[in-house]
Amino acid sequence: MRRLTASTISAATLAVAALWWFVPGSYPYGAAAKVTVGVNHWIERGPGVGLMVASGVLGVLAALGVRSRPRAAGVVAVVESAFFLLVMSDASVLSSIGYALIPAVLLGVAGMVAVGCVRRQPVAYVLAVLLPAGLIASLTMTDALSRYLVNVASGFAVYGGRIAWSWAMAIAAVGWAWLAYGSFARERRVTVPRWGRAVTIAAALCPVPYALARLTWVTPWPLGGFDPRTGHITLIAVEGGDAATRMQGFLIGLSAVLAVVLTLGLISRWGEVVPRWVPRVGGRPVPVMLAVGPGAFGAVALCVSAPGVLAGAVQMGSWVDGVLFVLMFPCPVWGPLLGAAVFAYWARRRTAEKSRSAASPRP
Repeated sequence: MRRLTASTISAATLAVAALWWFVPGSYPYGAAAKVTVGVNHWIERGPGVGLMVASGVLGVLAALGVRSRPRAAGVVAVVESAFFLLVMSDASVLSSIGYALIPAVLLGVAGMVAVGCVRRQPVAYVLAVLLPAGLIASLTMTDALSRYLVNVASGFAVYGGRIAWSWAMAIAAVGWAWLAYGSFARERRVTVPRWGRAVTIAAALCPVPYALARLTWVTPWPLGGFDPRTGHITLIAVEGGDAATRMQGFLIGLSAVLAVVLTLGLISRWGEVVPRWVPRVGGRPVPVMLAVGPGAFGAVALCVSAPGVLAGAVQMGSWVDGVLFVLMFPCPVWGPLLGAAVFAYWARRRTAEKSRSAASPRP
């Protein structure tokens, strides 16, 4: 299976290199690209094709040596994963995830209100009336919602193809990371780290500045915006934008709030046992991969975005703007912290399950 994975990724890499070489217009990176949130913005077509060819050839060699020289193949897998993760992908992966989480947040709120109504909670009854009333009012009194949807749709229409390339590179990075794990980490004995709680709290604090700033976009004093007129990060925006822009900022701020809540779930009781108020599954253990999968996915997306954030900070007008930019998008720190928090959760749950299995009587 590992040889097949390495061979498939390597063949796809060589095919992409051929496409970029024979069809120059297909190259998505470089100084002329629409997206400038990654190291790939500084890689033109010639060097980009050369890097992909080198990656594909090296990957083929690793596939041939998976059985005979697994350690050497593991080293190649680490290098390949870092190449696709830090060089060929970029922060557009994270931005697309942020927008994808918006409907998830709204559905989650609707689901909690529905459960509260079933359990006859007075607050849920009030929200069940206020939320639809607010939606109807926004549809009838203003066109903010429709313009917001148009903005999002037009954005993905313009940048969708470019974002797809970044996702493809991120998927290749994950594939090589899985091969590296199979070569090195899978045989090691897992212990529960003592630093799990502290690291998880630190990871949960990372999106707080962004969440607070974006949630203020529904107030008269929006915080944390980039002013295109001056090219600087402003603490308090002079012009907060139209209603659609404010709604867009607020909703993506809710995605950051969701990230905080889910991260804290890695050290909370409800992250291990489903709360009893949840219908049917309440009181049952949370499947380990239900938390580890999305958490690891988020950590990878943040690490993918880290080089682009640093590059963006360097290109800011002043060091103050650069520091504020990294504070708002702390991907270089947030990604490793979240990855460590997810690992600590997985190690703790796995150790607990093994202890229960060993203590349970055998027939």
